[in-house]
Amino acid sequence: MHNQPLKSQRAKWIALSCVALLTMVVAFSGFALMRLRSNVQTAEMNIGELSSNLASGPLDILVIGSDTRAGDNGAYGTAEDAASGARSDVMMLVQVSEDRSNVNVISFPRDLMVDIPKCTDADTGEVYPASEETQINESLERGGPGCTVATISNLTGIAIDHFMLVDFNAVKALSRVVGGVEVCVTEPIDDTYSGLKLPAGTSSVEGEQALAFLRSRHGFGDGSDTARIQAQQSFLASLLRKVQAEGTLTNPAMLLNIAEAITQNVTVDKELTNLGNLVSIGAIFANIDLSKVVFATVPNEPYIYDSNKLQLSADAEAFFTKLQNDESLVEPAPTATASDSETPAPAAPELTYALGVSVTDATGVENRAEELAPKIEETGFTSVTVDSTDAVYTASAIYYPYGYEAEAQAIADLFGITSLTPSDQYVGIAVILGEDLAESDTIAAPTSEIAAGASGQTADQVTCQQSFGY
Repeated sequence: MHNQPLKSQRAKWIALSCVALLTMVVAFSGFALMRLRSNVQTAEMNIGELSSNLASGPLDILVIGSDTRAGDNGAYGTAEDAASGARSDVMMLVQVSEDRSNVNVISFPRDLMVDIPKCTDADTGEVYPASEETQINESLERGGPGCTVATISNLTGIAIDHFMLVDFNAVKALSRVVGGVEVCVTEPIDDTYSGLKLPAGTSSVEGEQALAFLRSRHGFGDGSDTARIQAQQSFLASLLRKVQAEGTLTNPAMLLNIAEAITQNVTVDKELTNLGNLVSIGAIFANIDLSKVVFATVPNEPYIYDSNKLQLSADAEAFFTKLQNDESLVEPAPTATASDSETPAPAAPELTYALGVSVTDATGVENRAEELAPKIEETGFTSVTVDSTDAVYTASAIYYPYGYEAEAQAIADLFGITSLTPSDQYVGIAVILGEDLAESDTIAAPTSEIAAGASGQTADQVTCQQSFGY
């Protein structure tokens, strides 16, 4: 039997630092910074040993989520949790290019195994020796956020300029001020660990439900931290779309409300409160092309000594080189050449048995699934069923059991679906037809992709998270 949610060590969820991305945007307004200076707490940044050859140039800010249960966060755990200290369970490096035309937001999974440098607690003077192949979220315990900064600086080869450390209450306050954030899930979620309860389809979340959405791990994908990161990236993209569409970042009254709601729950390095450093950046987020804002997870693979943990993959080097050279992680998608057009389409998969395919109509158009399902049967699948839902999904997606990538890709190629997710929650292939297939039989090819094959999305992309009840 499971332990009660608040008593479980597995309930040590993230302190949703993803909200700090918008906090940073707000902080970059001169008007809101007057509040920031009076409310915000500060901590030392340079407490860890740094490599001598770090790249600099763009503006790099590390957003850190603390899972502390102390103080006002005591409701999210037991007394034992409150006394156990804080770990950096969410880490996002926000890089604004030197010409201010591109933004990269890079997520680091909390169970990524890395080398943590020697760090010295600025308040107590305690020295924490360097530690090899250690879980990255332990860095916050080694003297504070400055140690997480040093860890990720050395890992990426990037000289990080600032940090922001936020806790649970920041996301609740922000989501209420902006009037909720729209999210999408493929199946109803009832996650007793995070408290997230959502119907299938699109919903608006705020307050406790916004916090639960960003904390939930059991409700998404395969229940892993990387699946949760995908949900966080989708949330942030939706948040940016909303505040930009509604002109929130150019509304002084709204900026003041947001600054007041957030800055009481954030700790930053001392230089981040300097008006001269930050006064002009708010306009970038208010007007930037959302297709140039990319959310990406650092390339990773299972840790060689423990498959439940992660390590950097071989693609990480090229990924970090992009950041070091102040380049966008958004790359143009390869275009078809004349020779490509003469190449015959790949043959349909040779199935050893009739793998089931379920087609769910979430297009909002009556009988759309019945019209498209025969194309799947013509490809060689002999067991295709059709269902419908009252929920409408913006984007189509495919979910499939591990080991059936070729079969899933064959169906994706029929319709131009680019969202394919393996999961142990399925015994057959699940095809969700969204609004992008409501009128056309194929989806237009994407105009861009993320460098080094990293997973993620741009802020203009509307996504729906593969989910399950728990």
